[in-house]
Amino acid sequence: QVSKGDDFTNRLVELCKEVKERGVSQPWYLGIHRSDYMLDDLGDDKFALLQVELNTIASSFGCLSARVAKMHKFLLSRFAQDLPSLRQRYGLSAESETAASQLSSSLPENEADKKIPEALAKAVTCWLKTSSSNTVAVLFVVQEGERNSFDQRWLEYELFEKHGIVTLRRTLAQVAETAVNKDDNTLCIDGHDIAVVYFRAGYTPDDYPSEIQWKGRKTLEFSSAIKCPSISYHLVGTKKVQQKLAQSGELENFIDDPVIASEMKKTFAGLWSLQFNEQLPDEKKAQAEAMENPSRFVMKPQREGGGNNIYGDDIATALKSMSDKERAAFILMQRIFPRQMDTVLVRECTASQGKGINELGIYSTYLGNGIEEEVNEYAGYLLRTKMEGVDEGGVATGYSCLNSVFLS
Repeated sequence: QVSKGDDFTNRLVELCKEVKERGVSQPWYLGIHRSDYMLDDLGDDKFALLQVELNTIASSFGCLSARVAKMHKFLLSRFAQDLPSLRQRYGLSAESETAASQLSSSLPENEADKKIPEALAKAVTCWLKTSSSNTVAVLFVVQEGERNSFDQRWLEYELFEKHGIVTLRRTLAQVAETAVNKDDNTLCIDGHDIAVVYFRAGYTPDDYPSEIQWKGRKTLEFSSAIKCPSISYHLVGTKKVQQKLAQSGELENFIDDPVIASEMKKTFAGLWSLQFNEQLPDEKKAQAEAMENPSRFVMKPQREGGGNNIYGDDIATALKSMSDKERAAFILMQRIFPRQMDTVLVRECTASQGKGINELGIYSTYLGNGIEEEVNEYAGYLLRTKMEGVDEGGVATGYSCLNSVFLS
C-alpha cells in the first residue's frame, strides 16, 4: 500500500523482489547505521530519549564528526588556561593537569572515522573467503557533483593507509556504463573486482534522473559484492518499517528478551499509520488530533536526506487534501520538543547566536551472514545543533551544524 502512493519506493520494492527471484548472490550483509535521538523535554527536569529515525543507507558525517570532537578537545585544552570564562563555562580547574583529566572524562572519544572503515575492511576479508581475486577494491557510490566528499575521503584514506584497500568512486550512471558482472556474479569495474559496494547515494529520487541510474543500481544488486546496504537492507530503514515495529507485539518478533524489548520501546516516539485500511483505533485518534493540533506531529514520507517532512498547519492541509493512496505513503509521528539552550553556530566563517536544540546520532556497524556474526558494535556518534524553529535537521542541506558531546 505504501509503494502504491510512492513511485520511488515502488521501484525499490520491485527491485528487491527481482533480486530475490534471481537469487541473492552476496555472501554477507554489511550495515553502517546511524540511529538518531532527541531528548524530549517533559518538564520538571524530566526528559525522555526518543528515537527520530534509523538510517541504513548513506549514514554520513562520521569522519567529520570525529574531527569536530578532536577540534573541540584541542580548543578547550589549549585555551582553558588563558580564558577564565571558558573554564567557568565548562567547570574546569585552573590547574592544567586537573583540567586535562576533566576534559578526558567529559569529552568522550569519537572513533567513527576508525570504526566505519574497519567494518568495510572486515567485509572485504569476509568476501575474499569465497573469492581468489587479487585485484580487490571497495566501490563508493556517490552523487553527481558530490558535495560531501570531504567526509567520504577520510574513509578512503583510512581504508588504504590502515588496511591497504583501494577504493573507487563512481556515480550510478558511471556504474551503468563501465561495470560488468562476470559469470560468477563478481562485479568488475576498470579491472578491479569489487568486494564491497558502499552507497553514499541512491537514497533519493534525485539520484535516478533516468533509467541509466536504475540500470547501474540493478547491476550492483545482482552482483556478489557485499552491498552496504543491500536493497532489502535499504528498505529496512524506511519510516514505514519504523512505524510497524512500534506496534504492539512487532518488536518481539525480532527481540527474544522481553526486558530488552521493553527498554527499546521506551525510546519509541508515537508512530501511527496513515494507511486507511490498516488504521487501529489509536491511529485514527492520532490523525484526528493532528488535524486539530498539527504542531504536535510530523508527517514523514519514505525518504532520506532532509527537506521531505511536513510540519505545522501544512499537516492539516495535507491530511484534508490527500487521497487515501497518497496518505498511505506517509506515517504520522509525535513531534519531539528538546530543551532549548544558548547556542553559537558558525557557518561559512560567520557566527550566529540564539536558542538551539540538539540531535544525537549513534553509529553502529554490523556484518553477518545469518549464521556467523563478524561485527556488531558501537561505532561513534554525531551531534547536530540547529536553531530553535528550524524544522529539518540535515547538515549537508544547511539546516544544522556539527557539534560534539560534553558530559557534565
